Amino acid sequence: MIIDLHRHLWSIFERYAAVREIAARGGVAGVHRHAEAPVQDVGARAGEIRAEMEKAGVDRSCLLLGDYGLRLGEGDRSIEEENRLATDLAREDPEHFIAFFGIDPRRPGAVDMFRDALDAGARGLKLHPCSGFSPADPVCHPLYALAGERGVPVAVHTGPMAAPLISTYASPLHLDEPAADFPDTNFVILHAGQRAWFPLALDMARWKPNLYLELSLWQSLLIEDEGRFVSHLAEIKNGIGLGRVVFGSDCPGVSAVMPLHTWVETFRDLPEIAGRHGVEITTDEVEQMLGGTAATLMGLS
Repeated sequence: MIIDLHRHLWSIFERYAAVREIAARGGVAGVHRHAEAPVQDVGARAGEIRAEMEKAGVDRSCLLLGDYGLRLGEGDRSIEEENRLATDLAREDPEHFIAFFGIDPRRPGAVDMFRDALDAGARGLKLHPCSGFSPADPVCHPLYALAGERGVPVAVHTGPMAAPLISTYASPLHLDEPAADFPDTNFVILHAGQRAWFPLALDMARWKPNLYLELSLWQSLLIEDEGRFVSHLAEIKNGIGLGRVVFGSDCPGVSAVMPLHTWVETFRDLPEIAGRHGVEITTDEVEQMLGGTAATLMGLS
């Protein structure tokens, strides 16, 4: 089974008028496609995702939601409604979709909303500290405790983000205290720190067995420098083992860089690709990265 642990129904451009306006003023390439608020038709978008998954051979996609409202102003839909769309879709089509609940922990009632989402079938929590909070802030603790109690992972964005989002709290270092204080809760370091903090993310995971690495946004590194991409995988293998890596795409935001099917093919071909650079990666390790580890984290196996 292939599980994409990190994808979204809509990109940040499609969700927030403020981001569309800022990008237009800054001359961001391709922003003309997002000049106006899109019609967020869940049925149509779900069909597009299913077709993309089928082409790539992905069995299930985890729908993650970044809550940027306290930083950017509220999105085109309320955060409650966006979360409900994901949980409803996952309940209606569990063969394709898994919902993660996304919230800014500073929102009133965040814990109660997370509990309700879990009761509705959500299989994880997504936090996006670029909205202006540290994952080590005590306001997050009740969410971590609930995730551990229910046996679901906490996925946390790491790595720099463009303004007006802030990168200060997106260092993996902010997950050190939570991982230590909540040893029964599993945390997924989304993007594995990106280029800025990959060594830190890996070193932290060496010492905290409840930290896992996810590799979306590494598509650009693969394109630019295949050897360096493989060397990072070798570092992970030698440091914590590839069994603590989960596959994610971050589509649709990164689809223009590399389509989903190409990213999946890269993982399937890793034994050959890595071999070109003198690194051994086995098919069993690939299977764990593509789905086995994620299934275990979410209690699906």
